[in-house]
Amino acid sequence: MDLSTAAAVEVKGTVQHDTHAQPPEFIQRQHWKYQSMRRADLENDSSIQDLSEWQKLTDKQKETWIPAGAIPASQIQAACEAYAGEKPLQTIVQDAPFFEHRDFPGLQVIPGLLPPETQVLFTSCLMHRDLADPDHKMNLQADYVIPYPPKPVSLEPRRFDSSFFARERADPQDILIPKMPDKHKQLNNEQFLYTKLRWLTLGEQYDWPTRSYAKHATPFPADLSTLVTRLFPHIRPESGVVLIYGAKDFMPVHRDVSEQCQRALASFSMGCDGLFIMARGEDDGEGERAPRTVAIRVRSGDCIHLTGEARWAWHAMSRTIPSTCPSYLSDWPVGTPGATPEEQKWYKKWKGYMGTKRINVSCRQVWD
Repeated sequence: MDLSTAAAVEVKGTVQHDTHAQPPEFIQRQHWKYQSMRRADLENDSSIQDLSEWQKLTDKQKETWIPAGAIPASQIQAACEAYAGEKPLQTIVQDAPFFEHRDFPGLQVIPGLLPPETQVLFTSCLMHRDLADPDHKMNLQADYVIPYPPKPVSLEPRRFDSSFFARERADPQDILIPKMPDKHKQLNNEQFLYTKLRWLTLGEQYDWPTRSYAKHATPFPADLSTLVTRLFPHIRPESGVVLIYGAKDFMPVHRDVSEQCQRALASFSMGCDGLFIMARGEDDGEGERAPRTVAIRVRSGDCIHLTGEARWAWHAMSRTIPSTCPSYLSDWPVGTPGATPEEQKWYKKWKGYMGTKRINVSCRQVWD
């Protein structure tokens, strides 16, 4: 079975889910358990599965995680080179096997799908270019007047001549001014980027308070769309929810049920490791409705592909695991591809930003 075949069984049409439904208690308890677990206990917990080391799983775990196919190296290389503007990859790419959970049909994990240089470019496009575009909503826009960088001079999508990271950490002219000063304090650039920035929406804008989409003129980034569709031809990405985690950040238990179509979702990870959990069943359920959870350690470059039943399942990112960012990304924005000497000088002032962060980008189709 390949990913396209798995997705082909989905039924087209409008999906009706209660976007304000409350999650079952059993997954809330699991979420809290992993949040409060000591790091040493987390590293030794056999219930947390790391698919990047599938061969090291126990026999019982291997019975649970079924090898379900692989994305060919040639397809990955073509996708990543197209994303980079047809620039040849320096990394030797191998086939990327994916694994599906026996008890969670449609939950598929692809460890190490994106090679290191693609992860660096992906991070650079998001955090330099897309974050600096005011048409892509971020969590602070509702409460602050944000002094965005001037529009980029170059039309080349991978030239980053407009970026928040080309600024000082605490220059008074870059202060974010609260719209309601009695409720919020001013933020300098360092406070904004390190502690207050939580999310960014690409393409179709998701409204968090109403948990819904309204058709919007903001285009999904063309190069990212190319990468996604070359890897997953059955997905037409129209919206990307970018979550930016610090060392103590997490995403509460929720379902992704606002999209008006039954299509697969591809979720990419960059930076520090995270702990992803998913649930099915009910608190008092029996048989097929009995409560079940799975916990997965996701690493930089991994992709979680959700289709079928798993597409609508309760899930959470229980925690970020600090000091796990891979070396090729930990100094970012130092190492930004194509940076000029002047830009390199600016980026050194922010050296190590990604060493403290985890970025998760969920690319999804919204409309049928």
